[in-house]
Amino acid sequence: MQNNQINDSNILKWLVKFSKPYIYWLLIAFVAMVIVAYFELLIPLKLKEIVDSIVSGIATKAQIKETSIKVFFFILGVFLFSSLFSYILNISGQKIMKEIRDEIFNHVLKLPQSFFDQQSVGKITTRVTNDVNALNEFYTNVLVQFLKDFLVIVGVMYVMFTFNYDLSLIIICITFVIIFFAFLYRKRLRRVYTKLRLTISQLNSFISESVRGIALIKLYNKSDDNFSRFEKLSNENYQANLDQMYTFAIFRPFIEFMSVFSTAVIVWFGGREVLSGNLSLGELLAVLFFLRMIFRPILDLADKYNILQSALAASENIYKIISIEKDKFGNKKFDSNFKKISFKNIFFAYKDEDWVLKDFNLEIENGDSILLLGSTGSGKTTILNLLLGFYKPQKGEILIDGVNLNEFDIDSIRDNFSVVMQDTPLFNTTPDEQDSNNNFQVKSVGEKQIKNIEYMLEKPFHIIILDEATSNLDLDLEKNVKSYLNSIKAKTSLVIAHRLNLIRDKDKIIVLKDGRLIESGTHSELINNENEYSKIFAFNKQFYLG
Repeated sequence: MQNNQINDSNILKWLVKFSKPYIYWLLIAFVAMVIVAYFELLIPLKLKEIVDSIVSGIATKAQIKETSIKVFFFILGVFLFSSLFSYILNISGQKIMKEIRDEIFNHVLKLPQSFFDQQSVGKITTRVTNDVNALNEFYTNVLVQFLKDFLVIVGVMYVMFTFNYDLSLIIICITFVIIFFAFLYRKRLRRVYTKLRLTISQLNSFISESVRGIALIKLYNKSDDNFSRFEKLSNENYQANLDQMYTFAIFRPFIEFMSVFSTAVIVWFGGREVLSGNLSLGELLAVLFFLRMIFRPILDLADKYNILQSALAASENIYKIISIEKDKFGNKKFDSNFKKISFKNIFFAYKDEDWVLKDFNLEIENGDSILLLGSTGSGKTTILNLLLGFYKPQKGEILIDGVNLNEFDIDSIRDNFSVVMQDTPLFNTTPDEQDSNNNFQVKSVGEKQIKNIEYMLEKPFHIIILDEATSNLDLDLEKNVKSYLNSIKAKTSLVIAHRLNLIRDKDKIIVLKDGRLIESGTHSELINNENEYSKIFAFNKQFYLG
């Protein structure tokens, strides 16, 4: 992750950039909001005029009717323009959410493999789905809605100052008390909602992993242990929700109390001003309307503060992922007619300095057929991961015809590889030619592997990699794979296998132990050396070759 400090301003800038393509629609929504705010200000003013006219005895039925009609049209205008900006904001918000979701997932696909080693599937899923949905409130209720509420408050304060200066100062003081209280709770609320998002993520992750591993859970009778862990995570989520409820239970009643308290203060102080002749009854009535208009956005904020804080916590979680640097490679295109791939003094560890490969050297010439052997953890798969650019060595370098692997366009390299692994979940559901719905579900593990091998071998390639790809096949089907390898002698092949049925006379055998290359050569060269290879071969012959 980048060391740049993640703060609200950085997050806000990142969020606002998604609204730029819809800036004109948002401006239309904003204009509609300004009109709504203007109409809302006019309604109390018209009521003030007619009340003062009635009290002074100069009002006529025609004036009352005319004012009533104007107020009706103002209310109708509020309804129509409110519907307009609400529709625009919701449509724009959904489009923005889609773009954010697309960008996040596209970014996730290009992150280093080490990121996925450290993150659970459920947590990443939560970021791309739940957290993005939580941001919708930012665009539909924050980005423009709060601007409208701000305009209303400014307009109300201006008009009230024209009525009575002292009364307006009292309202301002009360408003600042509320703002100060909200500021005090801001950090607590943010902390509460961040914890809530975290517990949701952990719960989703655990459920996802449990469902994926349900067979192992049942096999080892771990259902009770698994449920106990689930109860713990579920209880943490429950407590986080209670914290949210307790926090919000204090905030909302306080706002409502201040609203009622302010009304009482205005009636008491304003009534005295009316009796002293410094304020008309119509102006007092208008002030009470305006007071309600001031508290309405504050109450609205209180209602949506939990959603807003949830959106802020979600945006922080998402921004942390966006801040992680993508894999960096060059632009040089991989030439499929390469001469040699070289591993030069490679040191690699997945964590700290727990080296999986130690001072590893290997040369792969175009057309070579290489078999990688070694016990679990010896570094076989790591070699392939480094070659495909999933990881980068901490020391040493990988060269293709003398050019560092990092200078190549990694997609052009992977396009020239056909990789068949032991498990390829993306292709576990493969199309069947005779199925009208083109959605044939492969059932057995062996069938999946056959389909995966057929799928990958149909891909144009220059280098083929088989990583325990035949582990679930019977010996007859494994012979078919061996025959296929014999038919593509001009291609470069790298094979990882514990069973040695795929060995051919011309294969270059690489034997690894504890991250080091300890033997290399053909079968005939190594079999009589009485070293590691001969031991592996004897073991396989006993159990597999009969």
